[in-house]
Amino acid sequence: MRFSIVAIVATLLSVALADQAYPTAPVASTKWKAGAAVTIKWTLPPPAATTGLKIDLLTGDNPQTQRVVATLGTGAPGATKYAATLPANLKSGYYSIRIGDSYSSYFLIQGEGAVPTGPLPTAGTNSVSTAPSRTGTSSFVAPTSSIAPLPVITTTPPGPKATGTGNGAGFLKAGVVAPVAAAAIAAVMAIAF
Repeated sequence: MRFSIVAIVATLLSVALADQAYPTAPVASTKWKAGAAVTIKWTLPPPAATTGLKIDLLTGDNPQTQRVVATLGTGAPGATKYAATLPANLKSGYYSIRIGDSYSSYFLIQGEGAVPTGPLPTAGTNSVSTAPSRTGTSSFVAPTSSIAPLPVITTTPPGPKATGTGNGAGFLKAGVVAPVAAAAIAAVMAIAF
């Protein structure tokens, strides 16, 4: 019985972490040219992935409405980098890379048309409000290094009412699934033992 529970917990944890990658290149300061050969890099938490991670190039100023411009390929199982060639007909603008279920920072690609001069798009901001004069916020800081962004959450009692435009997809795997899986494992272990 205990072995079965441990096996189930291990399976659930491996599924939760299966497509989790932490993009390390490109970062916010990256500038690529359309048609160029590029290297996309990431780190993987243990255990190593047993399947390759799909790598997509996305565009869109709003994280909720990003669209796939091109599928750049699929990394080998357990790989932490992938060499790709960008499409030559890309428009100048801000793009991001999706590796499995994880997203990179926005970065600049110089292509057809004028290069944007404004700030990089951000991951969005959620606000939590309980009364007009009492608010809390949840925001995401754009990374300036190769470490994936983590949510910073503050709340103001009483019970929050969520509103806002935050990007749930951008932090779903790293920010929600792993802690939920860990809590589920702890609960099962407490019951089993």
